[in-house]
Amino acid sequence: MKSTSVSDDEIINDEHIILEFKANKIDPNRCPFINDTVSFTLNRGSCVHLAGPSGAGKTTLSNYIAGILHPDKGKNMLRNTLGIAIDTCKWNSSIPQGERVGMLFQQTALLDSLTVAGNVCVALEHCPSTLVKSDDTIISTQQKIKALLETVGLDYLRDGPKRPSELSGGMARRASLALQLAQHKHVIVLDEPFAGLDYITAVGIAKELERIRRDKGTALLLISHEPEIVEIVMGNTKEVMSNGGSSSKNGSSHTSTGSNTVTLQRRESELDKQVVSSTLKHPSTFGKDAHQRFMVKVLDYFLYSLPLILLTFMAAGLAISMLSSDILRRVDVTDTVLSIVQKEIKPLIQMFTGEEDVSPMYTMMINMKVKGMLNTTIPPAKATLYAMGMAKLFVLEIGPLITALLLSGRIGGSYSGEVATMQATAQNKLLLTLGISPIVWTFGPSLLASWIASPLLTMSGTILALEIGAHVGIQYGIGNMESYRNEVWNAVFVPLRLRGVVTWTENEGWEHGGTTLESVYSYLDLRCTYSDSYTDALIEISTHPVIFHLIKSVLFMTIIMGVAEMASRRKTDLTPRGVPKVITTSVVMGSLFVIFADWGFSQLLLKRH
Repeated sequence: MKSTSVSDDEIINDEHIILEFKANKIDPNRCPFINDTVSFTLNRGSCVHLAGPSGAGKTTLSNYIAGILHPDKGKNMLRNTLGIAIDTCKWNSSIPQGERVGMLFQQTALLDSLTVAGNVCVALEHCPSTLVKSDDTIISTQQKIKALLETVGLDYLRDGPKRPSELSGGMARRASLALQLAQHKHVIVLDEPFAGLDYITAVGIAKELERIRRDKGTALLLISHEPEIVEIVMGNTKEVMSNGGSSSKNGSSHTSTGSNTVTLQRRESELDKQVVSSTLKHPSTFGKDAHQRFMVKVLDYFLYSLPLILLTFMAAGLAISMLSSDILRRVDVTDTVLSIVQKEIKPLIQMFTGEEDVSPMYTMMINMKVKGMLNTTIPPAKATLYAMGMAKLFVLEIGPLITALLLSGRIGGSYSGEVATMQATAQNKLLLTLGISPIVWTFGPSLLASWIASPLLTMSGTILALEIGAHVGIQYGIGNMESYRNEVWNAVFVPLRLRGVVTWTENEGWEHGGTTLESVYSYLDLRCTYSDSYTDALIEISTHPVIFHLIKSVLFMTIIMGVAEMASRRKTDLTPRGVPKVITTSVVMGSLFVIFADWGFSQLLLKRH
């Protein structure tokens, strides 16, 4: 692990001392510990145990030492936020900055895409003083890996080929430790390294740590709430000295020199002083009910997707409306019509006048009349064609398709990633043990939320694109705002060709002759005016622009969510390494199925017309 450490101007020259550290409390109201000063020295092969209750600041200080907090920014943050002043953090000048400190996290920190041997190899190749030179052979590299794995108690041939997901908790800790040793870390920060391990495994790890610091001279900064195990690491299995040092069972100077316990006393906060009363708020349980998860998903899917949809439809509306307007403006049929008129009308004039040559006056008058007619009829026709084309194109075709393809990544990818992560972290198994269906827990609320979000997003984008078309058309001299909107309205809200609808329209309501029963029957007759087949009636209803628009949006979203659900639950033994592949599969396959479904809708639309 490479880390950012304290700058080289704070250094020490004593070859036995690796690190001197001192932190002071400067704000009693914010500092997490009540100690006035927290200080210790790490010698080669020593171990400092940072003890104290949770919340006392142990991890905060160790993160600063490990370089997880930037030296300058971290120091200012500790001072301004927690009231802690880092007075001293001096490193031995002979130790390269990249080899000063590593950290063994409580949660296993290994690259899941590599084997155990691969992880160690990466650590080797990224340590400045142990870089594998170009003239090194593969065998020498493998020998280094083998030696490192054996140092932490792992078998090279048996454990080296394993993936991190195949390791037990203890083996994963050992492998993580091998990475730090591969980079010649002189100090290793251990943050609760024994948490979650059984006693025998924890003792085994502790003995390996004690042996490593004794044989390698590696210093340890240990955070742990298990004092018995800490004593093993410190080599103090018989007695604890009164001065804080440790007495080693083997008498080694490496295990005794500088090995002690630094205890941080946690500051009692105002919340700790409060007596539990009715004024205290109960912990939130929001999200346990399906309707709560549904509402969260609706807001997530709609609000976070809306900017993406609007920007995409704005770009699409501008591009298509500008292209259509430009094409219509360039279309000029005047000369073509005049040539046809002259060709067809000239013989008629000759027949009625009996003259061989038609007077130029007649020709000019006819041309003027035809041009006047064309100037009167063609611009409105272009405006009507433009408005109808924009409406049909966005409402029936590309509007739902664009939205679906965008949401395949935004919603489908998000959902598949969520479920795949739950699959990889055993959350779905937890739900099963609680008697809860994982599909009901996640898929139900998410699918319903997507059914609401997708049509709303599609309509929002379509309305924006059509409105942009109105303004672009005017700039190109195609119609006006009022006529454009009227034509769009007429193209979208076309009358249904159903007998009941026609009857209602013709009679303008309920008032017409005949009995009440005949009236009700005539209005409920859903057959088409051109067919007695109820299949044709179903096609007529489903392909109405508004209904067709909504059906496509909902069906496309169902396809996307269904594909995401199947892709994310396909592998029961999914690991975190496989989550990106699940998301990619979900997005790609969902988009392909949407395109196929859109082709099917196009065929249905052709059948209607």
